[in-house]
Amino acid sequence: MIYSLLTNIKFWSALFGLAGALLIFFFGLPPKIDPKGHIHLILEQEDKKEKEQAKKYKGISYIGILLLVFCFLLQLISIIGGFYSSIP
Repeated sequence: MIYSLLTNIKFWSALFGLAGALLIFFFGLPPKIDPKGHIHLILEQEDKKEKEQAKKYKGISYIGILLLVFCFLLQLISIIGGFYSSIP
């Protein structure tokens, strides 16, 4: 039973879609982080820690988007495979 679940393309599609959505939800760039590292009270200074955190969040959110794209590709493969297997 576990083997058939692990070889099921729909299972992996759903898993990648869920993981991608969660990454985007939690690590999407929040408005309180300035990607350029500017401190909002004094605009002439940059905060290196803020820039690094924004870069990390941006990278993780891109991974989430890639997982969602991979999820949709797996769904398309599943639909196309099902379509061709039903043709007599």
